Amino acid sequence: MTTAHPHTATDATPCTAPPAGLRGRKRERTRRAISEAAFRLFAEEGFEAVTLTRIAAAADVAPATVFTHFASKEDIFFGRGSEFDAALPEAVLPAADSVELLDRLHRFYVDCYGMVLTEENDSLGQARVFARILLGSPALRRSYLPVSRARRGRLLELLVERAGRKAERPDVRAELELFASFANAVREQAFEALHASLAAGEPAERTHEVIATALACGFDRLALAYGGAAVLDAGRLADCESSC
Repeated sequence: MTTAHPHTATDATPCTAPPAGLRGRKRERTRRAISEAAFRLFAEEGFEAVTLTRIAAAADVAPATVFTHFASKEDIFFGRGSEFDAALPEAVLPAADSVELLDRLHRFYVDCYGMVLTEENDSLGQARVFARILLGSPALRRSYLPVSRARRGRLLELLVERAGRKAERPDVRAELELFASFANAVREQAFEALHASLAAGEPAERTHEVIATALACGFDRLALAYGGAAVLDAGRLADCESSC
């Protein structure tokens, strides 16, 4: 790594203050090193047997550094989840009506699981390890509940934003909460099917088929309940009583 000489620094970029981008990249490298070390230990010894102190040693960082980046072992394990939901606003907010919303949400979930099952950078191999660790740990299974609730909450936030003033009505808000719960349940059913298939070592093609079937079945049911429902039309203040 090269170091800038003091006389080369300008008033705008003093030599004592490294660029924010550099700090961000260093932080990300440290976070990734901790995560990779943790998963190696989880895979070798099981989630419950591994301590944060041992993770720090394996990552060659101080224990305090681990706590700077992660609140707990569970936080490390589920840390990548936010990556998959980054595009959720793009899927939900532009939908004009219930039919388009269901279609866009369905495709979003399919794309999320496609990211998991890609062969690029051994993503599929890592997903198999993740699934085996998860299904082998009662503690992780219990810890997943808040993760699922957070996903439901994020979907609800976007539905409320999309509905606009209509969401101020208690009956509409209740319907949006119910829809978010149903849609999240479909996602979680597919999640269970995904990890059961991965942990069993089934071929990627078979896992793709399992996920596609689970999502198609779930969204068929959602379409029966919500297809054409005015309550899911974006930003309309029309009476929704007939669809609630």
